[in-house]
Amino acid sequence: MIRVLHLITSLNRGGIETWLISMLREIPRGKYQMDVCCKGTDIGPLASLAEQAGAKVISCPLGPAHVGFAAKLQRTLKEGKYDILHNHLEAYSGFPVWVAHQVQIPVITSFHNTHFGAQTSFTRLPIIRQMRSVYSVISIGYALRNSELVTGCSQGVINSLDPDGKKLQTRSRILYYGVNIPELATDEESAQLRKSFGWEADTPIILHVGRLIEQKNHLGLLSVFQRILEQVPTAKLLLVGTGPLQQMIEKSISQRGLSHAVRLLGARDDVPSLMSKCDIFLFPSIHEGFPMVALEANASGLPVIGSRIPGLTEAVRDGETGFLKEVGDIEGMAASAIALIKDFSYAQQMKNSGRTWIEDNYSTEVSAKRLLDIYNSFT
Repeated sequence: MIRVLHLITSLNRGGIETWLISMLREIPRGKYQMDVCCKGTDIGPLASLAEQAGAKVISCPLGPAHVGFAAKLQRTLKEGKYDILHNHLEAYSGFPVWVAHQVQIPVITSFHNTHFGAQTSFTRLPIIRQMRSVYSVISIGYALRNSELVTGCSQGVINSLDPDGKKLQTRSRILYYGVNIPELATDEESAQLRKSFGWEADTPIILHVGRLIEQKNHLGLLSVFQRILEQVPTAKLLLVGTGPLQQMIEKSISQRGLSHAVRLLGARDDVPSLMSKCDIFLFPSIHEGFPMVALEANASGLPVIGSRIPGLTEAVRDGETGFLKEVGDIEGMAASAIALIKDFSYAQQMKNSGRTWIEDNYSTEVSAKRLLDIYNSFT
């Protein structure tokens, strides 16, 4: 049996965490054991799902001194008799590589983004942010040099880590992630969603799912939606997610006079179901690694209109499963959305193509095979 310990921040409601839960459910238990170690202050709301899937979830907080973290991680690796440490800490990835090597455990370090900015209010403080930036450069550099294998969730991520192809050479690999293929909503279920908001059954709904942070470009998204309303005044926008920019986004919605057409839904556990009842997924991010949520949208029969950026260009087939425009192309994104809303057959064709694209290339079954191929290469 191959025993793998995944090291993450916590099991929050994010794309990578959701993917990891799906992998725990897919792997054959007689041959593989995957457990999860969390370096955050808590193990996260999805921890119970990981445990139900057969994983042991371990809390190992990474404090400023790192000493307690090092001791507990080493003890966990030895007592669990793990064969591989699968390290997902990105900006904090270097130290775990060093710790694992002290007990002769090989490390796979995975990167899920092209940028590794501060994510909490504390790490955004001016001096702390600068210190974290320096730490991140040193930490990632060490992980790239010393991990037995480095994976990126897209070619765009690999290119950002190693622009000239000299640092990693044969020690890198793309590890595309996968999503579940959900049941599609019926017309009655779609109408019921609209009724729950007091809207007509044929109301066009545009959806966005993502943390309320700078990377997701919510202000640009609202600008696109304003243009859509000029041509489709009955359209509505649903925003799923939480984050530090919520007050700013709420203020912008009010100032733009969009309160009647926009709903902030907070965190949701029914995202695939919600997606299948909407019409368009709008995703104008500034940068992404390999956006799982775009895969989920296509899998749910939802065309994606997003930014032409690394990662998203690999997740979405421009013109077939969605439309990609430059980050600042507000008019272009709006025009694509309007075209889909006004042409039902065109939208249906794109929905079918997107679902087939995910079934063939990014299902959880396909993703699990990719992951286990990597683990088997270590034996």
